Amino acid sequence: MEQKRISIRRRIQIIIFLMMIALIITIGAVVIMSMLHIKHNAEHVLVRRMEYNLSNTVHNKADFASAQFKRFTSYTATLQEYINDLYAHPENYSEREILPPNMDQKDVYTTKRYIADKSISYRELEKECKLLGNVENLFMPIIMQNSEEILAVYVSTESGIQISTDGDSDITANEDGSEVYFDYFERPWYKMAKEKNEISFTNVYEDTFKRGYMITCAAPIYDAENKFAGVVCIDMLIDNLYSTLVDFDVMEGEGDYAFLIDGNGYAVAPEYSGMNVKNDEKITDEISDKMLSGESGVALSSSSIYYAFAPIEGIDWTMCLHVPQKTVLAPVHDIDIMVQASIALLFFIFIFVAIFMTFMVRRFALSITEPLYALRQDANIISSGDLSHKAKVYYNDEVGDLAMSINNMAASLSDYVENLTAVTAEKERIGTELGVATQIQADMLPRIFPPFPEKKEFDLYATMDPAKYVGGDFYDFFLIDDDHLCMVMADVSGKGVPAALFMVIAKTLIKNRATMGGTPSEILSYTNEQLCEGNDAELFVTVWIGILEISTGKGIAANAGHEHPVIMRAGGDYELVKYRHSMAVATIPGIRFNEHEFELHPGDRLFVYTDGVPEATNADNVLFGDERMLEVLNSHKECTVKDILVEMKKSIDLFVGKAPQFDDITMLMLYYYGNEG
Repeated sequence: MEQKRISIRRRIQIIIFLMMIALIITIGAVVIMSMLHIKHNAEHVLVRRMEYNLSNTVHNKADFASAQFKRFTSYTATLQEYINDLYAHPENYSEREILPPNMDQKDVYTTKRYIADKSISYRELEKECKLLGNVENLFMPIIMQNSEEILAVYVSTESGIQISTDGDSDITANEDGSEVYFDYFERPWYKMAKEKNEISFTNVYEDTFKRGYMITCAAPIYDAENKFAGVVCIDMLIDNLYSTLVDFDVMEGEGDYAFLIDGNGYAVAPEYSGMNVKNDEKITDEISDKMLSGESGVALSSSSIYYAFAPIEGIDWTMCLHVPQKTVLAPVHDIDIMVQASIALLFFIFIFVAIFMTFMVRRFALSITEPLYALRQDANIISSGDLSHKAKVYYNDEVGDLAMSINNMAASLSDYVENLTAVTAEKERIGTELGVATQIQADMLPRIFPPFPEKKEFDLYATMDPAKYVGGDFYDFFLIDDDHLCMVMADVSGKGVPAALFMVIAKTLIKNRATMGGTPSEILSYTNEQLCEGNDAELFVTVWIGILEISTGKGIAANAGHEHPVIMRAGGDYELVKYRHSMAVATIPGIRFNEHEFELHPGDRLFVYTDGVPEATNADNVLFGDERMLEVLNSHKECTVKDILVEMKKSIDLFVGKAPQFDDITMLMLYYYGNEG
C-alpha cells in the first residue's frame, strides 16, 4: 500500500504546533512547581546559598591574606640573609654613615639610627652602625614599593643600635637633632624573634609612638660566629593591613563586614571600621572556640549572627566574616509575594500564547520552507564544484544565516586551497629558522673533544640538552695561558629565545674578561656590572667558574648562586662540595663574589652541572635529586669522561619517562691526570 505523501510544509506545521503545545505545558508545569518549591523552601535555600558563598568568600580571602603574609615573610627572609652576610663578610661592603632622625624630614622616607640606652656610646657602635648602613639598599625599595601596607623596616642589634627606614622622623626626632634613645629590648617583636629563633609575626599591639595598632614580622640575625646579633623587622599598621586584606562588604547589607582574629583571640580591625569589635577586645561569643580552633566553617551564634571563618596559612590567625541573620532572610517575604503574582501572570500568558500560536505556526512554516527549497538548489550547485556560485539570502534569520554560511564556506574553501601552500611553506620556514637557531647556539659552545689534544694533564667532556629549541644553559672552557684552564657552568633564568640571547651576552662577557686575566671574583664582578645595565627583562644568571693551574692542580672557584660542584678523589667516591654561595649575576650592582680554593690530585675528577640534572621531574612530580645523581656517578667510576655523561643522561631519561623535559640539562666532567699524563 502506497504511503500518503505529506509535504514538508505540513510536517513543519504539525511538528511545531505539537512541540509548542508540549513546550508550553512542560514549561508551565516546571515553572509553577519551581516557584512553589522556592516559596516553601526559600529560607533553606537562602541559608545554604549564603553559607556556600560565605565559605567560598572567607576561604578566598584567607588564601589572599596568606599570600600577603608570605610576601612579608619573604621580604623579612631576604633582609635576614642580607644582614647575616653583612656580619659574615664585612670586607665585601663599604661603610655608610646613618644619622639620627631629623624633624625637617617629616613625611619623607629616610633611614636613621637610634640607640637603645643612654649608657651606650655611639662611638662604641660606630663601625657596626656604618656597616649596617648598607641595609638601606634593601630597606628603601621594600618600603617604597609597599608603602600602602608597610610602615617601617628596621634592624635592632643586641649591641644597642637600631637602623630604621620610615617616614616618621618628626615623631621620634629631637629638636636639636641629637641622638634618640629607644629601649627596644623589651618590645614584643624583639623578645619573640629572640626566643623563637625563626621568622614570626607578632600579635596585635599598640605602637610605642601612638601611631595606632600594628603587627610586626620579625626574624633573628646572627654575627660571623653564628651568635644571636639582633632582629630585623617589618612593621604594618592594622588600618593599612586591613584595607589591603579584608576591607570589603560581604553581602552589601547592613551590619556585614570582615575582620581578622590574631593568635591570642583578639580582633584585628581598624579604628574607622564602625564594627562592634576592637583591637583590644577578645572574641567572647559562644562560637569563638570554633573560630580559634584552626578549622573552617560557618556557624550561627545565639545573637543571630552568621560567622564564616577560615585559618590563614603561615600565621596563627583567622579570617572571619560577620553577617546578621536578618540580612540573609530579608528576601524571603518578598519572594513569597513575587511567586504568587508570577503564577497568576503565567496562567494568563499561557492562554494568550496558545491562541496566538495557532495563527503564527502557519505563517512560520511558509517562511521557512520556501527559502529552504531554493537553498537546496544552491547547495547542489556548490557541492558539484562551482565554488564561485552564491546562494541567495531571502531572510535575515537562521535560514538566511545558513545561506550566508554556505557562501562563506564556499569562499573559505576557495581561500583554503589558495592559502594551503603558503601556510605550509611558512611553517617549514619557521621550523627551519628554529633549527638554525638551535644549531647556532650549539656552535657557540665548545664541541670538539678532546678539546686540547696536546694537553696530557687532563681530559674534559661537556654536553648541553636544551628544554626548548634554544635554551639558557651554557658551558665553556678555554686556556687563559699555557698553564691555566678556565671552566664555566651557567644557567640563565627563563627559557627559550630570551634566555638564549641573554646566555650569548653572558658567555661572551665572561670569556672576554677571563682572557684578560684576573680571579673568578673579578671576572664575575665585571660581568655583573655589564649585565645589570639595561636589564629591563630582569633576567639573571647563576654561574660556577673555576680557574685551574694545570701543572699543580691548584685552582680557585667562585659560585654565584649555582649548584654545588662534585669531586671524586682518586680511589674514593663522588661527593658534593658545599660552601657559601654568592648572589646570582645580574641581580644587584656592586656585589662582591666569594672565592673558594681547591686542589686536584692525579686521578681526581670534577663534575659541574646545572639544576636541570637534580631537578629533572617525572610524571609523579618526583625530583631526580642529588642522591640519585651521586649514585649514578659512583656506579660508573671507571667510565671515561664522555661515557659517564652519556650514562647520566640515560639515567635521567629513564627516571623522567614520558614527562616533558622541564629545564635545560648541562654537564661538564674533568679528569685530572697531573704532570705524568
